[in-house]
Amino acid sequence: MVLITFITGIFKEALAKKIILAIFAFFSLLIILLVLAITNSTVEGIQSMLESTGGSGMKEAVVTFEAGIISKIPMFMLIASFMIIVSSFVPDMLKKGYIDLMLSKPISRTKIVLGQFIAGIILVFTALLFLLGIIWIVISAKSGIWHVPFLYSIFWFTLIFAILYSAVILIGIMTRSTILTILINLLMFFPVSFLLYLANVYFENDKQGVVFGPVTETIIKFFYNILPKAWAIQDICENIVKGGAAVSYQPLITSLLFMGVMLSLAILYFNKKDY
Repeated sequence: MVLITFITGIFKEALAKKIILAIFAFFSLLIILLVLAITNSTVEGIQSMLESTGGSGMKEAVVTFEAGIISKIPMFMLIASFMIIVSSFVPDMLKKGYIDLMLSKPISRTKIVLGQFIAGIILVFTALLFLLGIIWIVISAKSGIWHVPFLYSIFWFTLIFAILYSAVILIGIMTRSTILTILINLLMFFPVSFLLYLANVYFENDKQGVVFGPVTETIIKFFYNILPKAWAIQDICENIVKGGAAVSYQPLITSLLFMGVMLSLAILYFNKKDY
């Protein structure tokens, strides 16, 4: 009950800062633009094009369009925006006066960290449900194709955010700086983890040793395995939305381990720190 009250307090604070309103206003604008872009004539034009070129049907066109919405660039823009928005939560909490008030309440430091984590996840899940849910309804209503697997991306994107958010919390506790928290975590998200992802894809294509030597390859794979794999998880999400299956869930498993380590370190550091 204390944890729920604490999480509710975080939402009230975010609402007071107009953070939640800004998120939904921005997403509402995107939805309005999408509605204006997807007109009946556009849908009919796609159908006519498919028929004239021997296309297999509207469903494939809708699935392809929806897969494009959750492709890597939109995913990066969404998750990066969320990371920037929530990066101030922990540093603001650690400001003198506020942290004293927080620690005086009957809630453990572990629950404070977990409360920040859960509140961020709920906020992002709600925003994604609002954005992607309405986009799905608009596309489905216009095309007549109700492709439910597109909605799975809400959970996958929330999971990607949760994995990265665990590092945001740790860096926020250690640096107590919003700017450093944003810079460090965005750099890890892109370009560091993206370049490691591309290198791993290169290695998996049986081209080992052509460009990278064995030592360099080992170093790259080491860092790839210990850092979060948002881009590989996006591949899993996109394949599932398209009706395929994930080639491997190893990126998901190791990323969840990363999340567990980051949260454990954040809790340990926060419990040891004297404020």
